[in-house]
Amino acid sequence: MNWRFILSAFIVWTFAVTATAQERSTENGDRQQRGAGNRSSVDADTRADEALDLNRLWSRGRAAGNGPVRFAHSPMRLDDIERITPYGLMIGGHVCPIDHGYFHPQPLKPGQPHFDVFAPADGHVVMVGHRTQLTGSSEHQREYDDYALHIEHSATVYTFYDLLTQLDPAILKELDETTRDRFARKQMGPPVQVRIPVKAGQVVGKVGGRSLDIAVINTQTRLKGFLTPKLYGHYAWRVHVVDPFDYFDEPLKSQLLKLNPRRAEPQFGKIDYDIDGRLVGNWFREGSGGYPGDRRDPRGYWMGHLAFAYHHVESTQVIVSIGDFDGRPRQFAVVGNGPDPAKVSAKDGVVKYELVYAPFNSNGTRIELPPQMRGPQGVLLAQLVEDRKLKIEVFPGKTAESVSGFTPAARVYER
Repeated sequence: MNWRFILSAFIVWTFAVTATAQERSTENGDRQQRGAGNRSSVDADTRADEALDLNRLWSRGRAAGNGPVRFAHSPMRLDDIERITPYGLMIGGHVCPIDHGYFHPQPLKPGQPHFDVFAPADGHVVMVGHRTQLTGSSEHQREYDDYALHIEHSATVYTFYDLLTQLDPAILKELDETTRDRFARKQMGPPVQVRIPVKAGQVVGKVGGRSLDIAVINTQTRLKGFLTPKLYGHYAWRVHVVDPFDYFDEPLKSQLLKLNPRRAEPQFGKIDYDIDGRLVGNWFREGSGGYPGDRRDPRGYWMGHLAFAYHHVESTQVIVSIGDFDGRPRQFAVVGNGPDPAKVSAKDGVVKYELVYAPFNSNGTRIELPPQMRGPQGVLLAQLVEDRKLKIEVFPGKTAESVSGFTPAARVYER
C-alpha cells in the first residue's frame, strides 16, 4: 500500500530498495477486515485464558470437528507465485511483527490482470470483509477495493486471506442482495458473517497488482511469546497463528518452500517474541489502547507500538521497530547488532541502542547502503523498571555519544 511515510527515502532504505508496495502496507484497514463485532461482543467471546473463542466469534458456534487439517491445494498456482514473504516483517505502520505472510504474484501480463486464489482445504467461508477506504490514518493515497475471507476448516483451524481484488462469482452469489449492493457501491461496512461451503482447490477470488495476505490460525495451539493477550483486543486471535507449511503435504510443501527465503525455524516466520522480564517482544505505551491503539489519533493506531525483535528472514539481525519516531513509524537495526534484547533484563539498567538502517531488504538480501545512509539515525534508551514495565526515550538524529540519559520526555510502556 502506498503510504507517504513509507515512500520516503529513509523507509525505503530501511528494509528494502526492492520492497513491494504490498509489503509497505499497514494494518489500519485491517480493523474491519479482520474484526468481528464491537468491543462488547469480543469480551463475550473471550476464553478464560484471555484468547478468543473463534468458533463463536467467526463461525457463530456452528463449526464442527477438530484438527488435524491437511491442505491439499496451494493458495495460488505455483507458476503464478513469484516469491513468498513469511510472517514477522516489520515495516512502516506494521510496527509489531506482522501476523500474516505474503504470496507475491508474478508480474502481470497483458490480458491477465488477476490471478486465481484457491481454498487450501474443504471448509466454509464464514466471514467476508470489504475495505474501500483507510481507517485510523490520514493517508488516502490509493483507492481501496479489497476483500478478505475467513475460511473455517474445522472448529479449530482457519485460513485468513486478505487483499483479494475480486470475489469469485460462486462466493458473491451466496451473499444477500443488500451486501452485494454495498460492495458494488464501495460503501464501507463491517464484515459479513456467512456460511458458504467450499472445496479444496475451489477458486474463491482473485488477486492482482498486489500480494495475497495469508495467515493460518489453529486454536489448539498457543504462541508462548504473547504474554498478555487482552492487550490485543479483537486481534488476540494472533496467539493462535501457526506455520502454514506444517499443513501442506509433500511435494507441495517443498515446492512452496523453494519460494520462501527464510531458512530458520519456524519456516513461515515468527511473530511472538515476548519473554517475561526481558526487553525482547512487543510493548505498548501506557494509555495508548494496547494493540488496537487510539482511534482518535489521526497519525495511526500504531503510534503507541514498540517492538524489539529480529528480521523476518535474517533471524539473527536485531530490529528495533518504533511506532513514534519523531511522529512516524520507523524500523532500524542497531550498531553492533546488540545488546541482544532477549538477554536484557532489569539488572542491566539503562540500555542504549544506536539506530542505523538495516543492511538487508525484505527478501533477506544484503544491500549496500549509499554513504549518506550509513550513519546513526538516532538513539533509543530502554530500561526495564519491572518485568512488564519499560521506560523508553527516543532521540532522533542523535548519536550515542551525545545522549547521556533520560529526560522528562521519557515514556512508560507495558505488556
